[in-house]
Amino acid sequence: MKVLGIIGRTDNPLVHDGAAALIIDNKIVYAIEQERLSRSRYAMGQGAPDAIRACLQDTGHQLSDIDYITYGWRPELQSSTKISDNISVSNELTHLILPPELYDLKSPPPIHFVQHHYTHAASTYFTSGFDSAAVLVVDGRGEGESISLYHAKGQQIELIESYPMLYSLGVFYAAAAERAGLGGLGGHSGPGKLMGLAPFGQLRQEIDFSFDPDKGQFTLPASIQKAVDESNTPLLAGDMWKFWHNYYGENFYPFDGQSQKASSAYDIAHYVDLAASVQHKLEQICQGLAERVKKLTGEKNLVLSGGCALNCSMNAYLSRQNSFEQIYVFPAANDAGSSIGSALALSYTLAPPMVPQPRPSAPAFGRSYSDEEIAIVLGNYGFIPEKLSLGELMERVATDLADNKIVAWFRGHDELGPRALGRRSFLANPAHRENLGRLNKIKGREMWRPLAPSILDEHAETVLEGSMEPGLHRYMLGVASVRSEWRDQVPAVVHIDFTCRPHFVQKEEDGLYWQTINAFYKKTGIPLVCNTSLNVAGQPIVHKPEEVLDIFMTQDDVQTLVIEGFYLSKPPTSSAEQFKQSKYELSTAQK
Repeated sequence: MKVLGIIGRTDNPLVHDGAAALIIDNKIVYAIEQERLSRSRYAMGQGAPDAIRACLQDTGHQLSDIDYITYGWRPELQSSTKISDNISVSNELTHLILPPELYDLKSPPPIHFVQHHYTHAASTYFTSGFDSAAVLVVDGRGEGESISLYHAKGQQIELIESYPMLYSLGVFYAAAAERAGLGGLGGHSGPGKLMGLAPFGQLRQEIDFSFDPDKGQFTLPASIQKAVDESNTPLLAGDMWKFWHNYYGENFYPFDGQSQKASSAYDIAHYVDLAASVQHKLEQICQGLAERVKKLTGEKNLVLSGGCALNCSMNAYLSRQNSFEQIYVFPAANDAGSSIGSALALSYTLAPPMVPQPRPSAPAFGRSYSDEEIAIVLGNYGFIPEKLSLGELMERVATDLADNKIVAWFRGHDELGPRALGRRSFLANPAHRENLGRLNKIKGREMWRPLAPSILDEHAETVLEGSMEPGLHRYMLGVASVRSEWRDQVPAVVHIDFTCRPHFVQKEEDGLYWQTINAFYKKTGIPLVCNTSLNVAGQPIVHKPEEVLDIFMTQDDVQTLVIEGFYLSKPPTSSAEQFKQSKYELSTAQK
């Protein structure tokens, strides 16, 4: 059974994170985000046309080969057929999701619309490898909910409780990021930045926002509750965002009142305490929700999804409470993961597998490139392709890292979600603190934002302490403390609170990536490297070989490129512009 899962629409400029996924017989065959193909961050208002085409073309399918099409949101439909409590089928909106001019559709196929939070629950539970779990979905908003608690057992996921938009933790957090001047494009980049800013601040004051896990009740700050009570119309996410935004301005330093201008954050240091307070409150409330769902389910495993589940500090906080034996977060916990979640939801409803599917070692569900394809691109850029053996490639890169060179690493399939897990990464030596600034400069990031380490799994407990939860750290979705004796050895990945956001690298699963880090370890005694996503300011993570070559040829400080089996290095004294010109001249001479 072939199911094409989609998220993203073209009729609303605020709809973001479009993606498509192909599920065959309950297995993820392909998935990719629209932004990787359109090269527009978050793909706002774009839908998922390029992602859909890639799902079909790269797997050798036509749209007519697909048995079912799903969509990760269940809007109000004038006419539909109910498949289950969470799924309805209709062809009413097919023209928005599959524009006829793009797909040459003679008759619109029906689409199975799946309730949004249920897609999040399905994406994380059906990929967890667990046979039962408590499920916690926390994001900005669904159709009407902002938080949902489920009990998953066998192939069934049952809703227990949900909480409305008034208590959206995603809105609560995003409004603080915007108040601090970290909103970014559409506000979607702000929460991740605020999480990194929080350790710089102190918890000087509490936010009067709480959740009672015994009663299952929220309490809002008095001023926000008053605004809610006085509202004459149903409140939307935007309304709650404004309430919280004003609350922060009135109650937190630097007390800029009703100002709506993000530019008021002329000095980020003014907002570190706000960030600390908001992060602390998110952790407190999510712990209460975790206690609530454990009490209602009695489960020993917890799985999370929704945008808030990308908050590594919150995930680690839950892990440290030891309320559950194991915790897992689906790597694409954001809305892009709803493409997979909607398809799995329908697939498991119609033809559930007999046993749980194994947990994916990585979300490497997208496109890869053959050596032949890479060689053609390299030739077009003026390079004479030289392919190395894997042993020689590993040795050269390990030597470059030991020599403090920055490496662009492009190998294997695209990864779904915002984390780079060794397939589209910048790598650097963690022993030199200046590499934090070098990489942040290349990427156009704020200089205070931390870097993550890719660390050999078998050495993780030597360097790190605290939670070693593989369901988090395998996917760079938790934080751990760097042991005191290691902090001055790997300063480029140590944040101000002595934590890092590790990515556990496994010998059996990660092949050459593990071998390269291990070779670096043998040279330096350091079992980890700096790892950050392979993209520059304003751009998504690279997808095509041409995109990484453009970065390599325009960034002076990127000295080495690994692109599948090929290795490129700039002369020591060559600037990017000189190097680019020399390649151009070589290309011209070859013609």
